[in-house]
Amino acid sequence: MSEGIFNKVTKDATVSDKDVSAYYAAHKAQYGQPSSRQVRHILVKTKSQADSLYAQLVAAHESNFAALAKKFSKDPGSAAQGGKLTVSKGQTVPPFDKVAFSLKTGELSKPVHTQYGWHIIQALTAVKPAKQTPLKDVQASIKQQLLQQKRNDAMTKWVNATKKDFCSGKLNYQLGYKPLTDPCATVTGTTNTTTTG
Repeated sequence: MSEGIFNKVTKDATVSDKDVSAYYAAHKAQYGQPSSRQVRHILVKTKSQADSLYAQLVAAHESNFAALAKKFSKDPGSAAQGGKLTVSKGQTVPPFDKVAFSLKTGELSKPVHTQYGWHIIQALTAVKPAKQTPLKDVQASIKQQLLQQKRNDAMTKWVNATKKDFCSGKLNYQLGYKPLTDPCATVTGTTNTTTTG
């Protein structure tokens, strides 16, 4: 029965292509992916340790990067993977982000200071450019989402109007069946403190 009422009350809800386009324009970031790349890094607490590790990496032509990351890196998310992680532009702290996206592929950075400590970063892949999902690919899902929202709004409006109508003198109870909490209190702003004994 409730489904039938919902369908009847919301049957006139529609969403235009203009509504969909406006929503897409207002939420464009939601339908895009920032540029990204795979890097590896070693995070340590002190500059002296970072300088020492950097010198070892340069001398060994980065061949022992993974082993040093596993042994010394304080980053719990990447140390076990030899320091590897995929970073998205703007998703890491600014000093790390700036260096990670300015390195040439294969290039090793000098120690970089952030709020977490000192990082040695190596770019493993080229930067994957940012990508925006076109409106045509998400139009149907946006339309469905907006339609459901309009239908829910219509139903809420109908329920509130119906409550208001009944609570303006049309709601009566059989003797002994009046609830302790007045269902009209939220509509009329009154509260029922009467208790039955």
